[in-house]
Amino acid sequence: KRPNGVRGRRAKEAGAMGDSDEEETEVAAGDRVAQDLPVVNVRSNDLRDDLFIKLQLICVQALKDNKMQKDIAQQIKTVLDKEADFNELIGKGPWQVIVGRSFASSITHEAMHLSFFDIPKY
Repeated sequence: KRPNGVRGRRAKEAGAMGDSDEEETEVAAGDRVAQDLPVVNVRSNDLRDDLFIKLQLICVQALKDNKMQKDIAQQIKTVLDKEADFNELIGKGPWQVIVGRSFASSITHEAMHLSFFDIPKY
């Protein structure tokens, strides 16, 4: 388990990046976004770091926009199914999203296409 998700690693990468002003601005904006994320308890994550941060942002926005768990899951699923970055495997089906405090599941998944985490703030 990583107590703050990926944020610590992203900060190290940001310090090592870029010679141009444009890259530094982009990294600085990414750091600000990562700092605004609530603490995430990661149970399992196979996504790339950039996609994992995007996923956290999508989830936090859905949690802010909706009260019911089914509506939160629907908003997250809709965004993931439409976002090109999350659909790199040609011919593969849509994302499955589960939102809740207590549930059980048994799943199979494509490599690098699973993320399971808690956002205790919500």
